[in-house]
Amino acid sequence: MAKRAPAPKAGDKLTFLLALVPYLIDQVRVSVDEAAAHFGVPPQRVRDAVSLITTSGLPGDDGAYSHADLFDIDWTAYEERDVITIIRAPVDEIPRLSSREAAALLAGLQVLAASPSFAARTDAVELMELLGRGASESISPVAVAPSAPDDLRALLTRALDERLRVRLDYVSTRGERHSREVDPIRLDGLDDVWYLRAWCLLRDSERTFRLDRIADAELVGPAAEHEAVSVDPEQLFRPAPDDQRVTLRLPVSALPLVADYRGPDDELSVDAENGTATLTLMVGHDGVLGRLVSSAPGAIEIAAPPEARAAVAAWARTALTKESV
Repeated sequence: MAKRAPAPKAGDKLTFLLALVPYLIDQVRVSVDEAAAHFGVPPQRVRDAVSLITTSGLPGDDGAYSHADLFDIDWTAYEERDVITIIRAPVDEIPRLSSREAAALLAGLQVLAASPSFAARTDAVELMELLGRGASESISPVAVAPSAPDDLRALLTRALDERLRVRLDYVSTRGERHSREVDPIRLDGLDDVWYLRAWCLLRDSERTFRLDRIADAELVGPAAEHEAVSVDPEQLFRPAPDDQRVTLRLPVSALPLVADYRGPDDELSVDAENGTATLTLMVGHDGVLGRLVSSAPGAIEIAAPPEARAAVAAWARTALTKESV
């Protein structure tokens, strides 16, 4: 004897109704079977919800309900062809996004669609269409052109989904090329650059790899289980034991420019009166320190150690020499 599906709880019923009403209004005309398939529920649950919706509405000024204050549907189409057509929806305040808000959400969705995990999902496209129709005015132009998921990201996504180990042919920030076997943890995108966070078997710890530094990658078997590391999801990089401790002085207004280089254990002190800050953080390579300082030219001073000051000066001279060639 087949088991009966448990009856939906009150909270589930309310959530379903809150989702069904805007769906029916947006669709204009949809069959019961189509609505049921969209929400993954039995057709009878849709019919029960329609019966409840058509006895709901907003009261008039006198606090009483009249026929015009209730939801109404095309009853002929519903009873004869099982088609739901909303002909009156007494909703006074429908939330609307401003064009700028809709444009910002669309930009985020377009960037998200560049990830192989989302590229094949149709709901992202449907949401983009809904945002376009739901804005309070025409949407401002959105200048976002995410790159299509490439073969490397597709391979790493498969490794993440299937928990597979990957052998990387990787070029480090020091320009050294070597092979690393890693167990992927997650993919992160920052601006136009993608990063792989993974457990490195060579270092026996978590590491972050830039995808544009991976010359080649191949799957080499199942990944192993590793002890979970408590990491802030927003923290892209984690310091290594051999990283250099560097102290910077900079304007408080420049702190957002170095946010991507900071970690949870960095030391920060602010002189509010003078609008300056002293930041001590871990840096893995002279080139990283050079890029950090160049993010706010003339504003960031390396206070310590002296060898870090000398390294950045040498990095800058090398960059100028290459630029003049």
